[in-house]
Amino acid sequence: AGDVKKLQNLQGVAVMEVEEGDNGWHVVVDSPLNRRITHNTPMRLSGPAAGHELLKTAADPSGAASLGTFNNCGAGKTPWGTYLTCEENFNGYFGSTDTGFELPDDYKRYGIALESRYDYEKFDERFDISKNVNEPRRAGYIVEIDPSDPASTPVKRTALGRFKHENAACALAPDGRVIVYMGDDERGEFLYKFVSSGVYTPGASTDGLLDDGTLYVAKFSDDGTGTWLALTEEATGMSQAEICIFSRMAASKVGATTMDRPEWVAVNPIAVEAY
Repeated sequence: AGDVKKLQNLQGVAVMEVEEGDNGWHVVVDSPLNRRITHNTPMRLSGPAAGHELLKTAADPSGAASLGTFNNCGAGKTPWGTYLTCEENFNGYFGSTDTGFELPDDYKRYGIALESRYDYEKFDERFDISKNVNEPRRAGYIVEIDPSDPASTPVKRTALGRFKHENAACALAPDGRVIVYMGDDERGEFLYKFVSSGVYTPGASTDGLLDDGTLYVAKFSDDGTGTWLALTEEATGMSQAEICIFSRMAASKVGATTMDRPEWVAVNPIAVEAY
């Protein structure tokens, strides 16, 4: 139990202030901005999936709050200066103390099994899927963190989809809409982008920009060209919340191109190109 508690507090995201002195850069040890964001840090769920039945637990019957961020891989920066941390192999933290527990159909696609990699389920009931079947569905998102406000609550942006996020590459369209390019880092999965409905205006509120928009998945042709397929209710036969929670299944339904682990996406800052 002690090892589990230690690991839960060691993993996550560190926010720290650095400054340049006579001997180069160093950490400002006593900065009020420094903080740890761990497996137990309170989070807010936002976007189309927030409050859905699939995200509700006994600890959070609202389905709008969560604890912790997991297996944080690459990241991203928004045009307004917040940090986007990406939950990748979150499946490894969940397991069952009941070896006879029947796994829901969606677990297989996300790699959630009866046995975890870290034994959390043996000492922390939250990670026991036989007791909290929805808990894994509350992980696998991109989390927005405001590093300049230590009192702020990190936000899980469900509109950006749920999969094994590698990084988040942000760009602004000519009309000011926010675009986020994302790869799902697992063999046979997909490349995505999110396009906001709203327009970014410097100095204006940005809270809803990553909540309201359209999630797309890439389909490539043999000649190297490709198209972006919108993951809509009409195209997938799924509700908008289900598209956000089961993005992999939604992408399969529209015939997206499977890929060999899209590890990273980068956006050219001076040309209309993404790699």
